[in-house]
Amino acid sequence: MAAFFNLKIIFSIAAFLSVMFATHSLYAQTDTIQSQVDELQALENRENFSPTINFIDQLNRLGEIYYHRNPDSLYLLAMKSLKASEQISYTAGKVDAYRNIGAYHNLKGEYTQALSYFKEGLSLAEKEEYWLGLANIYNSMGLNDYERGNYSDAVTHYLQALKIKEKHLSKLEQSKTLNNLGLVFMDFGDIEKALAYHTRALKIREAYNDQTGIASSRINIALIYKERGELEEAMSQFEATLELGLKMNNRQLISVSYFNIGELFLLRGANENAYRNFEKAYFVDKEREDLVGIGFDLLGMGEAQLNMNQLHKAKQNIQESLEIFVESDIKSNIDKSHLLLSKVFEKMNDNAQALHHFKLHKLYQDSIVNLETNKQIQEISAKYEFDKKETELLQQQKEKDLLNEKRIAQNIRNGVSIILIILLIAFILAIRSIKVQTKAKALVTKQRNEYEKLNKRLLLQKKENEKITKQLFQVNETKDKIFSIVGHDLKSPVTSLKGLMQYVVDENLDRKEFLLVSKQLRNEVEQVHFTLVNLLNWAKGQMRGIVTDPTTISMHQLVEQNISLNEPISKNKNIEIVDELEENTICYADKDQISLALRNVLNNAIKFTPKGGKIIISSKKAARQGFWEISIQDNGIGMSDEILKNLFSKELGGKQQYGTEGEKGTGLGLQLTKDFIIKNGGEIKVSSKPNNGTTFTFTIPSAYV
Repeated sequence: MAAFFNLKIIFSIAAFLSVMFATHSLYAQTDTIQSQVDELQALENRENFSPTINFIDQLNRLGEIYYHRNPDSLYLLAMKSLKASEQISYTAGKVDAYRNIGAYHNLKGEYTQALSYFKEGLSLAEKEEYWLGLANIYNSMGLNDYERGNYSDAVTHYLQALKIKEKHLSKLEQSKTLNNLGLVFMDFGDIEKALAYHTRALKIREAYNDQTGIASSRINIALIYKERGELEEAMSQFEATLELGLKMNNRQLISVSYFNIGELFLLRGANENAYRNFEKAYFVDKEREDLVGIGFDLLGMGEAQLNMNQLHKAKQNIQESLEIFVESDIKSNIDKSHLLLSKVFEKMNDNAQALHHFKLHKLYQDSIVNLETNKQIQEISAKYEFDKKETELLQQQKEKDLLNEKRIAQNIRNGVSIILIILLIAFILAIRSIKVQTKAKALVTKQRNEYEKLNKRLLLQKKENEKITKQLFQVNETKDKIFSIVGHDLKSPVTSLKGLMQYVVDENLDRKEFLLVSKQLRNEVEQVHFTLVNLLNWAKGQMRGIVTDPTTISMHQLVEQNISLNEPISKNKNIEIVDELEENTICYADKDQISLALRNVLNNAIKFTPKGGKIIISSKKAARQGFWEISIQDNGIGMSDEILKNLFSKELGGKQQYGTEGEKGTGLGLQLTKDFIIKNGGEIKVSSKPNNGTTFTFTIPSAYV
């Protein structure tokens, strides 16, 4: 058990290392390190060399790789990086350099010095919002607390790092801190929390296919399962790490996996399987020239052989492992080696040797316990001496302070008197100054307020004038448009009407002739009346706005009325108007407005439909619930896209489009139609193609929803 425990510590340190330096692969190869060193030296040897951000980053990353390999190299590289970063004011480089210097002091056990460097880097990282550097420093501070046994503070710092990573960094970065938290809670003895953190880390690493991270997490999870006595689950995890190690050709990981699988078989009493796995680990460690690892493997092999009564082989392997542990001063494993040798010699009936090794076992066992006890006693004694000296110093200081207080008190009384006199004089002068300033300020404020009031009145007057001017301009523009229509569009039909009437009077026509003339006369009168109605409705809307008075109306009756009104013109052009409205087309709208809109659209269709044409008026339920859709479709000359685009936005009195018989219009009709339809809650649209007819479609609210 002692051997396994030490191996667990070794791998935990490796896990911490993978977190502390995010860019450092746990198993960096020597040739890779040398290539980086050569590259940096080549850069420095250039003429007129000046450090760059890339150069500084490489220095910091190389320093991280040297962590645990060569602490002195880590320190030298960090100091060089710090100097170069200060030279070009590169804050992130300074942060990483301070972290590496702190890591060096951590390795040396100089925790207070390490913490001072971490705090320097922390301050810079917070100011610069260098999130990766900030999180890494919190991780390093957590390791500092962890190694000093301050587990609660370690958890606090790791949680701070995790919070930063969750907000600003990748999931993979988060997994490293989760791994650290798991290790701390393992030392707390809170196995469930440790398992939860390691499991979260494993899921993230699997998602990112981080092979090294997956191996680290699986080994830590396996250690927890073993601690809980769940040997099958532990075995499953170690087998998975072995598979990863073989896939990655990572000899250290292969050795660790074989050894731990051997330990599990040993606990289950499967000594042959245990021996085979210890032996495999032994061959790998021998290839790696890992002397300590070989010691662990030999001890495991010896214990398995002892259990199988292969006593001579067991004695040989355990004695060889003992020599390695004595040389490496690994007391816990020296203790176990002597205990196993005691059992071997006992089975071999060599009681003297058995007793000798048992005594050595007890001696080392007691020394391990006493070592921790002595350490605690030394700490308590040191604290007592420190507190005693601190109390004496405080007492001496207190006596000195009392003497000084008496001298200072007199000086203070004298000083206070002088200060009071000075303050009184200053107060009097200040009061006078304040009075003068207050009067001046009040005068300035009064003048400024009056100016602001006057300015506001002028601005309001200006806005009012602009509003009136705009209204007058609009009224004048409306007046000009009305006169234009009266002068141009009404003048011609009225003159024609006057001429017809004069002809009737002068020629003394008979009944048949009069009937022929009266037909033309009626058309002219109807056209003048229609134009006047549109003009009056438009002018009314311009001046007072469109006011609707909705009521229930039958669209069928309204259509028939308008067909009848337009009958003289339609018959003259031989145009067929077909009513295909549904019988129940009952709407709720302003009757006069909808009638005028319908008449304008129908009049427009007649105007642009050639002789012999056809107009269809139909209705159907609109897609919009509670509305009827009315369509007026003709097979007339149609419109181009340009005309269609500006159909409802023509300027009053602007350029006109003549009908198939030269009919003219004011341009008011369609504008009024759109305004009336919208005012009644509906919509209007037009579809048309040149020489392919036109369809006007508008919606009106239904009387029955």
